[in-house]
Amino acid sequence: MPRPKCYRILLIDAYDSFSNNIASLLEERLLTVQVVVIKIDQPIADLPAFLRDFDAVVAGPGPGHPQNASDVGLIAQLWRLSDDHLLPVLGICLGFQSLLVAFGGSVVPLPEPRHGIVRKVTSTGSSIFRGLERICPVQYHSLHALLGCHQELEPLAWDFEADNRDAEQMADGVNPDAILMAAKHRTKPFWALQFHPESICSDEASQQLIDNWWTEAQAWNSQHRPQPPAHLFYEQGSKTSFGSVDPHVDGGGLGHLSSQQMCRRTDSGDRMDPPTTADVLPYLVVGRILPLNGLKVPTIWDLLQIGEGDAIVLDSEPHQRADTGSHSIIGCFSSATLKLEYFVKSGKVCLRQGAYQSFVDLVGYDDTIFGYLKAFMGARKATGGDPHIPFWGGLMGYVNYEACLETIDIGTSGRPDRPDISFAFIERSIVIDHQRQRLHVQSIKPGDEDWVEMVSSKLALNVPSTVPRSAPIDPLVLDPVITYPDQTSYKRKIRNCQNYIHSGDSYELCLTNQATVNSSHLRSPWPLYLHLRSVNAAPLSAYMRLGGMTLLSSSPERFMRWTRPTASGSSKATISTVQFRPIKGTVKRYPNGSNEPAITLGQATALLSKSKERAENLMIVDLIRHDLHGVVGSGNLCVPKLMVVEEYATLFQLVTVVEGTLINQDSTLSNVPSLTTSPESSPGTSRSVTPSSLASSVGHQTCRRRRLSGMSAPVAKSGIDVLAASLPPGSMTGAPKRRSCALLRQIEEGKPRDIYSGVVGYMDVGGGGDFSVVIRSAFRWDNDTTYQMGSRMKRDTWTIGAGGAITALSTEQGEWDEMVAKLGSTLRMFG
Repeated sequence: MPRPKCYRILLIDAYDSFSNNIASLLEERLLTVQVVVIKIDQPIADLPAFLRDFDAVVAGPGPGHPQNASDVGLIAQLWRLSDDHLLPVLGICLGFQSLLVAFGGSVVPLPEPRHGIVRKVTSTGSSIFRGLERICPVQYHSLHALLGCHQELEPLAWDFEADNRDAEQMADGVNPDAILMAAKHRTKPFWALQFHPESICSDEASQQLIDNWWTEAQAWNSQHRPQPPAHLFYEQGSKTSFGSVDPHVDGGGLGHLSSQQMCRRTDSGDRMDPPTTADVLPYLVVGRILPLNGLKVPTIWDLLQIGEGDAIVLDSEPHQRADTGSHSIIGCFSSATLKLEYFVKSGKVCLRQGAYQSFVDLVGYDDTIFGYLKAFMGARKATGGDPHIPFWGGLMGYVNYEACLETIDIGTSGRPDRPDISFAFIERSIVIDHQRQRLHVQSIKPGDEDWVEMVSSKLALNVPSTVPRSAPIDPLVLDPVITYPDQTSYKRKIRNCQNYIHSGDSYELCLTNQATVNSSHLRSPWPLYLHLRSVNAAPLSAYMRLGGMTLLSSSPERFMRWTRPTASGSSKATISTVQFRPIKGTVKRYPNGSNEPAITLGQATALLSKSKERAENLMIVDLIRHDLHGVVGSGNLCVPKLMVVEEYATLFQLVTVVEGTLINQDSTLSNVPSLTTSPESSPGTSRSVTPSSLASSVGHQTCRRRRLSGMSAPVAKSGIDVLAASLPPGSMTGAPKRRSCALLRQIEEGKPRDIYSGVVGYMDVGGGGDFSVVIRSAFRWDNDTTYQMGSRMKRDTWTIGAGGAITALSTEQGEWDEMVAKLGSTLRMFG
């Protein structure tokens, strides 16, 4: 039986945050297509020779201006190919504008940019629009193209203001009455679209364009390229992931000491030789399940006498939800608890256990902290735990915003005395199953049955009415002095954001600011946390004291969760589900103050149905789809909930759920080469690529997507790969992510966000994980403690971050009010 041909399409990525969605759309609609992704600055010595290996090219979207050579890179060379080297090209957004400029057109700013907006587009019904006279795609553009007086290009579709007057508009009468949406070259195989057919909110007709373009491209190739491209015929197979962090690592270093083994001090006093991994064995979970009997998280805290030391509580009790807040987790520390810290400034990993410490070299771990974390957890697997609960033991801690920026190569300067990533390897834990009303006391520490029995007995013999409980602190004893952000400065930053949006450098910028609270010193901030959870209940609350940092969080937003891998039927494949729950779009429950009636869910839904709110959410959803597609590949992603309004203690929020499936099959992965890099890797880091190197790397393998960069042997993908590929959280950055983060560093004047905008959560020894976004939170560092003037009384400095997504539709006062409302939800705990 003949093997079906696997055609190749080259996608040139202009450092956009939607490119992986385009690649997936191509592969999902054109089933025999393999998409190869390169960056616009990929060093290619002979582009015409390189392109001979492809059936077509897609010139992708991206930030910037088509006349800026650094913004378009290789895309500009496509339009200058000689007739002997022509091949079909489809330009999208920036690619569209670049085509227009190359053939006599011009590009000018839109008076009101359109980002994340669905608009009706009317076509000529010809060429790739055959049978598609009217479509409704999503637009993301600050600039629009004019054909000019040259006749080489033929218009194919327009956005007419008259066609869209029945829908809510950004600014009626401000933008031109007709805006060019698509065009083709009259004699060359070049087509281009201003809009984004790959967006989750673009209609089916918009995606049908891809089918029509491919039909026309194949017809042109049959007539003008009778000799097929140089690639071979392949057996069609399942699509694989691309653009993911793919560390080729195994276990090593001090990270492979079990926490029962003591670290060995050398003569230097600090640094130790890493031990081998020969003695690393799987963990066995031992535990007991008790009826909850009304026990609450504060009661358990008191019974365990956790006190002032290191502690981690991931707390869903105040606002239980089946989808996000079904379990609470208490990590139990001991003097032997192993702690892992990473410092951005030095690039060092420090492992601490009691009085001992060691440093880990990231060479051999893909030179990244996440490569090391994947190896660390890969050497620590457990069995025997209850499958109904998400945590058996593992790493619990945080990744701050500056460490997140490092994953997309945005330079930051951390402090040498404050870890940017900090985790504790938790062997003993208590998990509360709020849905089943059960209490799980468990340990993965060998021979720890006595501890499990002792704690279980203590919890079983006490009822809530007989246990003295910690009380929320009276805010009056704190004597808080609150410093708010400056309104004038914040509004100036909003204008700066909108200037960048109008120039085409970003679609959306998530601007933040900080308030500080100077208050009386608390040796244990636990009572203050209890007050926060009482006034601002949230399903992903957290209390954390770790590495000299204290976090009090009432976050409503899950960043991502991944399930433990499970066997897929009788095959060797394992499957893990990854979920994101971005929140964008906010309405206060009490817009006129707490003494006035709260608005209803129906009223909030109407307010959050406006273009501005939906556009904010859509841009982040499309960005997250891009990040997730980069690891799970095409055909493995869905959006089960799109822009649903959820109710919280002080706010209504617009929430979307994005899910992907990680499929690992050893028999397939063992012999397939990998050409991967992070979804938005930095310019100038890719190796030079030649047609021969491409052919040798792909060879006779099945039809798969590839991203050209450094080659490495593949390893199974895990949730940690998705975590690394998706940071920082898109809801805290904007889109395109990399350019937006760089701009925000300037606009926010380089001030570190610290743990705010980062993530907090766990990686489980069973293979799962869960992280929330650090918002609606306050944090302090022990070394920020000061003394009150004229006395020896200590004062704490708490930092609270807040912000909002700035778009072309934002108003200065509206964004200021939203930021203040978010600050207020956390500041309430100080009175």
